[in-house]
Amino acid sequence: MSRQPVARLAVVTCYRHPDYIRAITLRQGVADSGVVGETIVVKNTHRGVLRYLDVARQLVRLSLAGRPDAYLVTFRGYEILPIVLLLAGRRPVYYDEFINPVEWFVDEHHKFPERSLRARALRGVYRVMMRRCAGVLSDTASHARYSADRMGLDVERFSVVPVGSDEATFLPRPEHPGSARSVSDPFTVLYYGSMLPLHGLETVVASAALLRTDERIRFLFVGGGEQTAHLIAEARAQGSAADHRDWVDYAALPELFGQVDLLLGGPFGGTVQSRFVVTGKTMQYLSSARPAVVGENEETGVFTDRVDALVVSQRDPAALAETIVWAADHPDELDRIGSRGRLLYERLWSSARVAEAVRGLLLDGGPQVECP
Repeated sequence: MSRQPVARLAVVTCYRHPDYIRAITLRQGVADSGVVGETIVVKNTHRGVLRYLDVARQLVRLSLAGRPDAYLVTFRGYEILPIVLLLAGRRPVYYDEFINPVEWFVDEHHKFPERSLRARALRGVYRVMMRRCAGVLSDTASHARYSADRMGLDVERFSVVPVGSDEATFLPRPEHPGSARSVSDPFTVLYYGSMLPLHGLETVVASAALLRTDERIRFLFVGGGEQTAHLIAEARAQGSAADHRDWVDYAALPELFGQVDLLLGGPFGGTVQSRFVVTGKTMQYLSSARPAVVGENEETGVFTDRVDALVVSQRDPAALAETIVWAADHPDELDRIGSRGRLLYERLWSSARVAEAVRGLLLDGGPQVECP
């Protein structure tokens, strides 16, 4: 059933990173959708436990001043969702699931055993909240189907809104090593991120070990903390050509992307969550027109291997090493792969596609779970 444009929409974020890329692209999607009169951004200015009190206070003040016509709760929203639902009353609440907490705590990280009281309580409470929402956003169609089945809900409740990228930051740039490469220059492979299980750090490190005799190829790892640093130090001690940086500032990432030859987007971990995602870093690489290596899963059918990306089996160091060697042997192909990846990004995941999905969610509210 078609709905009217939303006069006032509150976009609520309560997360340790209130300007996480998913929140940024959703806010921009709302702004670009053309169906929202006034957008009210509610986000935490404190970290830790204080962020919940901070956002709750802002929501109460907003309600007292005149409740919005609708609410959109961005990732990681399940913790603040009960308060939003309470204050919203009968007004529609749209919830960006992005990560299903039952999937996270039970299926992915095994913190709660499947049949434990905690797992059953989490599923029961979370299911009630999802049923109360006017719509649930998911990053991919396969993730929506998995979550719907896991929670015993109709998939029609879900709408797919792609993650997208910060396109003002991650855009095609002319400078990159391939255009001025000499035979003596190392072929540098970048792998960065928070190194969660789905990312498959161990697979990448094992791949670096397999390539330690190829003097052309070096790996640069960024992020992950002390455990990652220790793992890479061990690999280097055993002969792998691998360097590690604790982190790189967000604003410096485009420059880093331009300094390396090949960018690993993953996921490579072979976990439950890795079956359904196109990673945020992959979106950044594609948006930047840089050649990306992606881990094969239920969403990678949109890619054509060695045309707009390099597609490899997950949890397979040998396959990843073989792909990296091919890339090092065909540096002239990488620019073309990056350019075609950018075209694919524009067609499927760009800010225009995010805005289109948000517009469909707010106006139509109908099923949008379909493959690109």
